Amino acid sequence: MSTRDEDAAWQQIVENYGDVPVVPDAPAPEVPLAEAPEAFHIELYDEQFVPPPLPPPPVIRPERKVAWVGLIGSPVLLVVLSLIHYSLPPVLTGGLVIAFLASFGYLVATMEPHDPDDDGARV
Repeated sequence: MSTRDEDAAWQQIVENYGDVPVVPDAPAPEVPLAEAPEAFHIELYDEQFVPPPLPPPPVIRPERKVAWVGLIGSPVLLVVLSLIHYSLPPVLTGGLVIAFLASFGYLVATMEPHDPDDDGARV
């Protein structure tokens, strides 16, 4: 395409900018009423869905509860005390650190083995 043709094409675009293009009317395809698609229909139910009751929570042995309290409570207590600028005696600070480590060790040591073929998917 030559420069002159390109200039003419651009000039035509600029002259017709913003004009509505003229599109010839195409006849609408005839669709028989028997083949017309059905309208979208939603059925509303009068009853509310009530989910089944939850299963009871698992029973946790008391020594595991104490271990969880030691695992979470020790660091939280140390952080809160440091935020309010209160220093515990070194013996109590060491006790909280040992309680944290012992709780973690107990929870890891008493973990129940899982089925190696179970990937956690539920149906």
